[in-house]
Amino acid sequence: MKPTIRSPLVRFYLWQGQWWVRLVRAVDGAHAGVWLGLLTREQLEAVDDLYYHDSSTYNGEPHNLRGLTEWEEEAMGGFFGGRTRLAVLGAGGGREVLALERRGHQVDGFECNPALVEFAAGFLPRHGAAGTVRLLPRDATPQAGGYDGVIMGWGSYTLIAGRERRIHLLRRLRALVPQGAPLLLSFFSRPHVLLRLKVQYRVARVIRRLLRREPPELGDDLVPVFVHRFDHAEIEAELREAGFRLARYEPEGRRQHDAGWAVGIAEPLPPAG
Repeated sequence: MKPTIRSPLVRFYLWQGQWWVRLVRAVDGAHAGVWLGLLTREQLEAVDDLYYHDSSTYNGEPHNLRGLTEWEEEAMGGFFGGRTRLAVLGAGGGREVLALERRGHQVDGFECNPALVEFAAGFLPRHGAAGTVRLLPRDATPQAGGYDGVIMGWGSYTLIAGRERRIHLLRRLRALVPQGAPLLLSFFSRPHVLLRLKVQYRVARVIRRLLRREPPELGDDLVPVFVHRFDHAEIEAELREAGFRLARYEPEGRRQHDAGWAVGIAEPLPPAG
């Protein structure tokens, strides 16, 4: 039986609650959009560097000893069986390097943040790992190939601003692996409620246009570091343009380290010339 609501105040309370949530999302999006518009790419990267330099989580023992997450275990079991030599980009303080080595892989780790590389240099030998984490400039790739698979460390793909930059990086990674090799990406998913991201995108677009800078992408966010939030079609398209076939896509989960993740399989390279 439908309840009889006689109080106009009750009706108003329920009505205003819905609009208050929308208002908060819009204001938060506008605030982030202003900064996304004002900060240059170099400044956004400086925010990222400082955030992870000061993080007691990523350059601490507990996080780096926690092993692989459930979704990482699922990806490794499903696509990386029999893959001996792996490259991990965005390897942080060495969590993935240590965990993968304990699974029997030979692992080369690469990281752009000097503080995390310094931590890994002490952390990995202390726990008996032979693998290392080497300093590699942001968006760069290892010089030598010969890897059986590549992993972009937890959330590192989502930190790259600009579709063309991401695809260019993936193309260089494709050149490092043979046909059929797996590539694991993890990222933040685009939420179903897009109001905050839409407001942020529109505000940032206006500011960047006035400043004569490249436009933002829908999905760009500040949390407080820059991230890009993906949907299924976007991940599939970027992998395809770089020479990978999307083999698995899983959206972001609800727990702290349940990133969205996808596995691409290296397709045949086009003929030279």
